[in-house]
Amino acid sequence: MDGRTWLYTGIAASAEARSRQLVRHLGGRLGRPEGEIAIGRDSFGKPFLAAPAMEYWFNASSCDGLMLITESHDGPVGADLETLERCRAVWEDAAREFPPAEQALLAGLPLRDRPLAFTRLWTAKEAVLKARGTGIVDGLAEPDLSFLRDLAAPPPWQPTNVNVGRDRYALTWYTLTIVEVRAIAARAESSPNPGMT
Repeated sequence: MDGRTWLYTGIAASAEARSRQLVRHLGGRLGRPEGEIAIGRDSFGKPFLAAPAMEYWFNASSCDGLMLITESHDGPVGADLETLERCRAVWEDAAREFPPAEQALLAGLPLRDRPLAFTRLWTAKEAVLKARGTGIVDGLAEPDLSFLRDLAAPPPWQPTNVNVGRDRYALTWYTLTIVEVRAIAARAESSPNPGMT
C-alpha cells in the first residue's frame, strides 16, 4: 500500500493460516528463509520478531479474509483493519466506549456518515494502542482524537500526529474496495516528540 504496509486477501480465518502468511511475509521482507523467522509475544500479546535479531518492528491485523501487515525500522508500529460493513453493525454500541468529546463528534454527524467516522476513529485508536504496546486493555479514552474534524470526509485522509501521554505517533489511514467490501486501515508509528524526554 505504501512500501511499509501490505494488504493480503483470501486469508483463511484460522490463526494458523494468518501466522503462516505473516512468517512468509516477514521472510520475504527480511530476505531470510521462513525457517529462520521466529515470532514471540510480549506480556500484552503483541507480536515481535524474536529471530533473527535486528532492529525491526511489525504489526498485523485481519478481518473478513483480509490481512494487513505493517513494518518499521525506526520503532514500534501498530495496525488495525476493519471493514465498513462489520463496523456498520456495531458502531453505536462500540462508540459508547469512546470519550464524551468523540461521542459528541459522532452525534453531530448525519446518521449516514457515522459508520465511516466511527471506523476511522476505531482503527486509529487500535493502531496507536498497538504501537504503544498496550492494546485496548486500558479502554479507548486514549488516544483522544476529538480534534479530528474531517471524520466523514471522503478519502484520501491526511496523516496526523497523535499524543498518548508523553508518546507521539504518526497516524495514516488507508481505504480500499475489494469485491464490494470497503476496508479502512490505520497505521501508527512511533514518532519523535520534540521537547520531551
